[in-house]
Amino acid sequence: MGTSTTSAAPAIVGRGALTAALEQLLGADRVETGLEKRTFFSTDLSKRGATAAAVIRPDAVEKLAEAVRLCGASGVAVIPRGGGFSYTGGYLPAGEDSVMVDMRAFDRVIEINEDDMYVVVETGCTWHRLYEALKAKGLRTPYFGPMSGYGATVGGALSQGSFFLGSSQYGPVAESVLAVEVVLADGRVLRSGSWGGTGDPSPFYRTYGPDFTGLFLGDTGAFGLKTKAVLKLLPFPAHQAFASFAFNDESQAMAAVTAIGRLGIAAECYCWDPYFVKVMATATAGLAEDLKILAGVARGGGSMARGIFNAARLAAAGKRNFDGQVFMLNLTVDDPTSVGAEARMRLLKQQATEAGGREMPPSAPMAMRGTPFIAFNTAERRRPLRNLPTHGLAPHSRLAAVSHDVREMLDGQRAAMIEVGVECGVIYFGVGVQAVCMEPVFYWDDHQYYHHNRVEESSDLSQLDPPAPPPAATQLVASIRESLVAIFRKHGCAHVQIGKSYPWLDTRAAPLHDLAMAMKAAVDPRRLVNPGSLGL
Repeated sequence: MGTSTTSAAPAIVGRGALTAALEQLLGADRVETGLEKRTFFSTDLSKRGATAAAVIRPDAVEKLAEAVRLCGASGVAVIPRGGGFSYTGGYLPAGEDSVMVDMRAFDRVIEINEDDMYVVVETGCTWHRLYEALKAKGLRTPYFGPMSGYGATVGGALSQGSFFLGSSQYGPVAESVLAVEVVLADGRVLRSGSWGGTGDPSPFYRTYGPDFTGLFLGDTGAFGLKTKAVLKLLPFPAHQAFASFAFNDESQAMAAVTAIGRLGIAAECYCWDPYFVKVMATATAGLAEDLKILAGVARGGGSMARGIFNAARLAAAGKRNFDGQVFMLNLTVDDPTSVGAEARMRLLKQQATEAGGREMPPSAPMAMRGTPFIAFNTAERRRPLRNLPTHGLAPHSRLAAVSHDVREMLDGQRAAMIEVGVECGVIYFGVGVQAVCMEPVFYWDDHQYYHHNRVEESSDLSQLDPPAPPPAATQLVASIRESLVAIFRKHGCAHVQIGKSYPWLDTRAAPLHDLAMAMKAAVDPRRLVNPGSLGL
């Protein structure tokens, strides 16, 4: 590893003064200039960016701060990268005069404060690791990770605006954050909230004065490199309840999602369309046969007897729940008591039934919660080769109109999609009390992007095809995606994981646009921290 040279790095870094300075600062084994590593770190799940000149992996804030300062003094961009699960170009280099910062060495859970109910964690820590550390103490964060949390990092979620586990009740990740520590472009280290005081401040309170914490959330790394996060804690819910409902009509399923979302008592509320049900049948029903999942369901059942019963129920249900002909609504609730969990679920079931749903065995949400983080990205659970989600978050009152326009556009593209082998499924997800996410996910084969399935640096350059014109299917998906983004923009939808793919800056009214530019200039006057992110 180290500074192996499969091919020469660009001259601006190469073996020149900056590389030498970075090696002296970090150690030669923490500065990569080999082509495989540079290519790997310059590619996300959707495409490749310009190939960065080097990859560094600092393991201390002081070293990171000095490395950022050195890069800035040399006019070289610095781009933070976490687990690598972006599909919107969030960390892709805009030019070769860039240094990628692999943040995964910042992986410690620093403090679990049970008195003041917060956890201080380094941003390269995975959600899986944080979840296990907290669960051992009977604690949890309100939002506790994306489906990719086995490899996705806390910092990546904070930068991208992630939501999933716990988000129907507690909202996206930003609402679980109290404070952050950030390295700015000039190497200064900033702490936000009550943590940003002099002396020995506690990070227990976020909104002490203006909310500077929020400035660094959802920024896709545009304003600085987050090194630590302080997250809220709550007692680990001792009891869960699960339900699934089948709907023959999409409008009825959406009505159930919005009615349940407004109540704010479902930890997760998500609905799959018929195609997505078929896709998830392979993954989730496959999980039902996985002993690790069954063990997780047994452990999470509130009592050993109840857990074993749930695991047996899940295994027995198997694939017969996924006939692929229905819209499937999945619900999970958390509560300190079994009585509370059952009461919450009774109310949710009433809403789903009144909307026209018929109850079915809840194998999907049970499997999801049995082991919240699992490697779905394996050969036996992955089909076809590529997928690309594109989403919009809408208020309840606009969801039907958004869905109508999206479905009309997709229907118009159906023949072209069939011709080149593109398939599409849609998922709806309740996010907090105010929003529902509609997310079409496209599936197709593209041999050029073997890389997109790599979440570890386990393959070599021979497995990465050289740049070439994308095949027809990939070009069609890109075109459809542009149409989707236009529809979401028309309806005033919001986005997370903005990266360099969703319009943000150019959709902001002039006062906010100008303020965003001024803020970028204040924290990064030379625009060398993840250039192009957010449209800045």
